[in-house]
Amino acid sequence: MTNFEKIEKDKNLIELYKKVHEYEVAHGGHAHHDYNHVVNVANYCEEILKTLKFDDEIVEEAKIAALLHDTGALQGKENHAQRSFEFAKKYLAENNIHLKHEDLVLEAIKNHSDGFDTDNIIQLVLILADKIDIKKSRVSDFGKQVEGMRQCQYIENIQFKIENGRFKINFVCDKKMDLEELNNYYFTKKVFKAIQAFSKKLSLTPEVCVNNAPWKEFYNPIG
Repeated sequence: MTNFEKIEKDKNLIELYKKVHEYEVAHGGHAHHDYNHVVNVANYCEEILKTLKFDDEIVEEAKIAALLHDTGALQGKENHAQRSFEFAKKYLAENNIHLKHEDLVLEAIKNHSDGFDTDNIIQLVLILADKIDIKKSRVSDFGKQVEGMRQCQYIENIQFKIENGRFKINFVCDKKMDLEELNNYYFTKKVFKAIQAFSKKLSLTPEVCVNNAPWKEFYNPIG
């Protein structure tokens, strides 16, 4: 069993994320930071890094960072990255899990909220995968009432394609979505920034689309 599989199947970790979900429901969180989300992020990390032909060890450890990156949300979103870092450091030690790039994994968890300027590939891909997971499964019932956030409930899927130096991300959306409202949502700028930062460090040309048409706001931001 790999380290990732051991962590993924850890009933205590799954229970912790269940409590995160319950906390967010009780306190009106806009977006879920639950087990479903961290698994989505791990899958995105794997797909992107494998396409770029990173070695299996980097791929697995990026996925481990993804599984552990939101554990601190049990006490709310504020400062959750720092708490997740502290939890992960203790978790790895207590479970006798040794990672080749442990410092990079922990740094990625600690800085996943806004650490865009880095050469740490695990941090870059974690930020990217975390920020682009804005599809409908992330939106809480409370979030469906929030201007901007509510539009994410119409994002059905997120597709990637990396070839010939181009990084294409396509957001598959229901036609009900109000793209103008989503463009004005503060978090959309973080999504774009994550894509730009990752692409720049990997010398890729980003192409961001909605239903296979260029997402114009990415190229010509408001303000």
